[in-house]
Amino acid sequence: FSSSSSAMGLKSVETVASTAKKAAFFALCLFSIRQAVLHVTTKQQLSEVELQVLVEGHFRNKTVVKTLPVWLSEWEREHMSEAVKTQTELSTLDDRAFQKYLLEQESEWKNSLAFCLLPERVKTALKLDTWPLLARAWLRSYIFAHILYLGLGLTWGYYIYSVYGHLLFPKGNVPQNNDILEQIKVSLGALPLYSLLPALCEHIVEQGYTLAYVRVEEYGGPLYLFFFFAYMALVEFGVYWNHRLLHDLRIGYDKLHYVHHKYNKENTLSPFAGLAFHPLDGILQAIPYFWTLFVIPMHSLTYELMLFGTGVWTTNIHDCIEVECQPIMGAGYHTIHHTTYRHNYGQFFTYMDRYFGTIQYPENSGKAQETKAK
Repeated sequence: FSSSSSAMGLKSVETVASTAKKAAFFALCLFSIRQAVLHVTTKQQLSEVELQVLVEGHFRNKTVVKTLPVWLSEWEREHMSEAVKTQTELSTLDDRAFQKYLLEQESEWKNSLAFCLLPERVKTALKLDTWPLLARAWLRSYIFAHILYLGLGLTWGYYIYSVYGHLLFPKGNVPQNNDILEQIKVSLGALPLYSLLPALCEHIVEQGYTLAYVRVEEYGGPLYLFFFFAYMALVEFGVYWNHRLLHDLRIGYDKLHYVHHKYNKENTLSPFAGLAFHPLDGILQAIPYFWTLFVIPMHSLTYELMLFGTGVWTTNIHDCIEVECQPIMGAGYHTIHHTTYRHNYGQFFTYMDRYFGTIQYPENSGKAQETKAK
């Protein structure tokens, strides 16, 4: 079945020029927010971050305070071989260089979690130790993306169709195997490029070009939470408009987003449709997670977990199981989006759609009943 804009009778409401104007205004707003954040907040230097370390004594253990570089240098001397420990005295590094060192060590740790799943003969054949860190980060993201997509999708599908299908889909309106297999094919074909985004973002963060930071202590717990919510609010705004423009701008829909909207009926959507996009489409909808790192200080590992967490969320909103939980943008809302094409562009919440007038509530929701009553 066709889902092009002309086949669906959809009119383009944006042009390249109007989209460029919106993008320029948005970029100016982001720059202003960035400057305001930098003006009113201060960041503790990594070399000044203090840790409470438990030290064994003759009679009893005691807690001593050490700076992060001192503690890390001591830990390396005790636990790492000469071949892998850093040859530079950590206390002599400036803040940017020390952050890069910490982020690269964190990246190698994440790589080890992924590569332990590979047989030794595969790792030997690939000569992973000779790969640049960026390439290893891509392979790690590629492995984790497969585990997340296939593992979560198969588990989710098994429970909602095989175990609870008679309750959740009493009319039998479940997707056909051919639809699910096509969604898996499209998704797996896109994963190589999808996996490039977190790897590239991680590399740019390591170079110190963003406001991302590596230790919560650099800003403290309260500011960590404030920045997290500010970051996610801007991401929500960015995802909403990127998604909406992929509908409103004809070239965006006809060249990219139509691939995902082939699944435009309830009985064609499944948890496997969550990543079934044209690769560039999927990247465009995820890239607000990256550009917001230049605007709001965000803890680097938290950012990456949230980016991969969208894979869980997008699985959820494509299963057609309506559970009302205002103001969450659940599957009921997203099913409407796949059938009307002009509503419910938001990611996690309904706020943006409500503010910009593109909300349509599920028929059985309390909000829909309130609207009818008025």
